[in-house]
Amino acid sequence: MLKLFIASSFKKLTRQFSQNSSITPRPVIVVVGGGHAGTEASLAAARMGCKTILVTHKFNTIGEMSCNPSFGGIGKGHLIREIDALDGACAVVCDKSGIQYKVLNKRKGPAVWGPRAQIDRKLYKEHMQEKVNNTPDLEVIESSVEDLIIRDKNCEGIVFGDTGQIVSCSAVIITTGTFLRGEINIGLRTYPAGRIGDSPAIGLANTLDKVGFKMKRMKTGTPPRLLKSSINFDMTQIQLGDMPPKPFSFMNSSVWIKPEDQLECHITHSSLDTEKIVRDNLHRNIHVSEEGIRGPRYCPSIESKVLRFPGKRHQIWLEPEGIDSELIYPNGISCTLPEEAQLELLKSIRGLENVEMVRPGYGVTYDHVDPRELFSTLETKRVSGLYLAGQINGTTGYEEAAAQGILAGANAAAKALSKPELNISRAEAYLRVLVDDLTRMGAPEPYRMFTSRAEFRLSLRPDNADLRLTEKGYALGLVSEERLQQTLKIKYSLLNMIEILSNIDKSCADWQSRLSTTGIRINPAGRRWYLFL
Repeated sequence: MLKLFIASSFKKLTRQFSQNSSITPRPVIVVVGGGHAGTEASLAAARMGCKTILVTHKFNTIGEMSCNPSFGGIGKGHLIREIDALDGACAVVCDKSGIQYKVLNKRKGPAVWGPRAQIDRKLYKEHMQEKVNNTPDLEVIESSVEDLIIRDKNCEGIVFGDTGQIVSCSAVIITTGTFLRGEINIGLRTYPAGRIGDSPAIGLANTLDKVGFKMKRMKTGTPPRLLKSSINFDMTQIQLGDMPPKPFSFMNSSVWIKPEDQLECHITHSSLDTEKIVRDNLHRNIHVSEEGIRGPRYCPSIESKVLRFPGKRHQIWLEPEGIDSELIYPNGISCTLPEEAQLELLKSIRGLENVEMVRPGYGVTYDHVDPRELFSTLETKRVSGLYLAGQINGTTGYEEAAAQGILAGANAAAKALSKPELNISRAEAYLRVLVDDLTRMGAPEPYRMFTSRAEFRLSLRPDNADLRLTEKGYALGLVSEERLQQTLKIKYSLLNMIEILSNIDKSCADWQSRLSTTGIRINPAGRRWYLFL
């Protein structure tokens, strides 16, 4: 049965939550927004044992990949593995919905490898919605949130926008993404929306303003979508997945798709004609010309690339959006020009001379809160019991949002249950690097995770996130017994092997004799060497 409620049926829902046989009823956590931060936050709070309500405009947009159809990458892949180590959902769902898996940056050491997966949008949504629907103590309400109930600097509930009903709770986690006073820009046209087809959150933005939070505007964008059958892939460079594909989750030994069935991606490049079309139409682009609003530096629009790097050819990845999808996502040409100019631009690119544009690219400007308003738990300093996670804190990307979501959900539940916060240091996880950077330095531009941001990156490898985090998560009640036992099995196997190797003691001459066929030479200094140092 689908666990879905509309706001008008909330009285029934509150009766369910209050019918608890224990003397002290369990605390209620409300999560506002069903994006990547919101799903991880609500799932985490429910796993911790709190009654959890996820409020979203539409159930069928839970798990929506609003921009690129992929997860992971350099730095971002580390975050996905760490979320998985804490029993988060996105890695497991990626292993059920990926259409191409590839570890990036393998020319360098394993500490900076970047697990990445091309994702089937439809499958990802289906599996994430199934996960949300089957999680005990987690209910979904289709509604908007217009206001917060704040008394004596404590957040005690929310007010629904459509009915005005009040929900009392122990904590509220806001994960509104680009919806706070969101506006969509295409050429010179502007209209209110947080995403194509979805209304912005105006009332909630006004509430945060009235409380006194420091708020700024940011912007982002997405490229046009292309009809696959109209592209000449013979003119592009093929990009294949890894054989065999490596799963994201520590709980999986393989992914759902057969290695040989992985879909191809392709690479092409912009041309000098592309640059001319952009320059000729800059006066018709309100998104690029907006003063004082920063966009993502590391995922810039094609307009920004042309302005910053004149005379250069820019790489464009042609990425399939699903197994049975006819859409191609042209990663690298986020664009907010007028529609006719976008189509002209596309046809100036090698392999796209006869392309059909299914949907134009567009830009979004939105409000975010200065993350220096937060403690490292992601609870706000101004209002106790109010937590923020995701793009509302000035970040960009699914992975950064999901990472904040699981931390906010765990810490909100821990506080409500009178447990200690999830205590992780910069030396232990990229999760904490992300939060530290935000809460200490703010977000003058949309924040993206890179391995270079972590001082301890040599020990924060993607393959040891479980050894670093799972036991801590279990101690807090965030991680299942099954996952803990899997991690302990790996941990003790490694310790046992280290002990065995440490006891293999031979002379340098003996080692040189054994390694002579490998080309490895050992300095015959006369001392003895152990196999494990």
